Amino acid sequence: MLVATIFAAAMSSGVVAGGASPAAFNGMAPEQARLQVEGPSFQGTVAPTGTKRAESVVWWNDGSWWADMWDAHSQDFHIFRFSASAHRWMDTKTAVDRRDNTGADALWDGAHLYIATHKRVRDMERAVGGSASYLFRFSYSHSKHRYTLDDGFPTAINHYRTETLVIDEDTTGRLWATWQQDSAIYVASMPANSRTWRPPFRLPFPQAAVTVDDVSSVVAFSGRIGLLWSNQAAGEDGFWFSIHRVGASEKTWEPPEAALAGGREADDHINLKADSRGVVYAAVKTSNIHSNPLLLLLSRDLAGRWSSAIYGTAPFCHNRPTLVIDERRRLVHMFATGPAPPKYTCTTRGGAIYEKSTPADGSSFRPGRGGMVLDDANDPLLHNASTSKRNVPTRAGLLLLAINDQTQHYWTLH
Repeated sequence: MLVATIFAAAMSSGVVAGGASPAAFNGMAPEQARLQVEGPSFQGTVAPTGTKRAESVVWWNDGSWWADMWDAHSQDFHIFRFSASAHRWMDTKTAVDRRDNTGADALWDGAHLYIATHKRVRDMERAVGGSASYLFRFSYSHSKHRYTLDDGFPTAINHYRTETLVIDEDTTGRLWATWQQDSAIYVASMPANSRTWRPPFRLPFPQAAVTVDDVSSVVAFSGRIGLLWSNQAAGEDGFWFSIHRVGASEKTWEPPEAALAGGREADDHINLKADSRGVVYAAVKTSNIHSNPLLLLLSRDLAGRWSSAIYGTAPFCHNRPTLVIDERRRLVHMFATGPAPPKYTCTTRGGAIYEKSTPADGSSFRPGRGGMVLDDANDPLLHNASTSKRNVPTRAGLLLLAINDQTQHYWTLH
């Protein structure tokens, strides 16, 4: 196991906005450090943390970080706990999905752990029927520090292989799921205290007729459910956002808002979060080239107005963005894969993980590549960093779980 230390005060000058020190904007004192840890092998499966960053495989509960991770020995997915003192992931032996090559999205709501799993299709391939997507629900024992699968689970969400599958829960306890199939955005829901999903339906808007390369995500905020999706089709190019009011019919959604629209303004990279006030944030990737904005942080304020901040332009070759909201300090941390030293080769296979941070109100990033926070110097192909779906207490610190496809090992930033 390789453990390396990255000091906050050593972050590059391109990390932060507004002229503050990197340490301040990372929510850390200068003497504090982040650790990067090479983790267990995931040999036997592919892309276990997901690909286009709509999904999350890590969560915080009972003073620890947890993750849905592949166990190379038993060849299935288990719940792991990160030991901050030992700097390693510990296998709890609690099984989740026993199938290889599946994606997952995890949600801890304070009472139950929900993990949605699905067999994946490759990028640019159509969703195909024949393989179920499942929802697992676990109860947690504080005294035993263990999760137990609840009776009646898993339950089937759909019967498709999809590129992504994302879930969230509204204030009534109803679960929502979204994915792309048949070049359209689909939604399904399961009422509270139920074990049966309602029949999936296609989102009823012209903007929801998308390409085979598009994805969607869902977020709960201010008594509402928000759905954000990419659309790379001519005439509808952009990111679109529709709202469902809790208590309304499950098929009643408001006309889509253009979170970002225009030629080449969409790609299938979305990471969607919301803060406790009801402000929505989305880390997205466009299809722009040359010196145009490539990665953006989109935000929707309490009045429903969308704005954007440029994380990086095309020459920096960022992709697979994800974000974390620090509500106490009113900061947004945004992470992305970028070219790794020493050659800084632009590739879609991976590289190093970079960070920039910005005040949550009036988002703005400094130009540049950002601060490198996770790197495998021997095999510089880290990729697909995953962060928690829900915002976590400041005391939890920050945890990213990434992978190296070359070595087939997990990597953790903590």
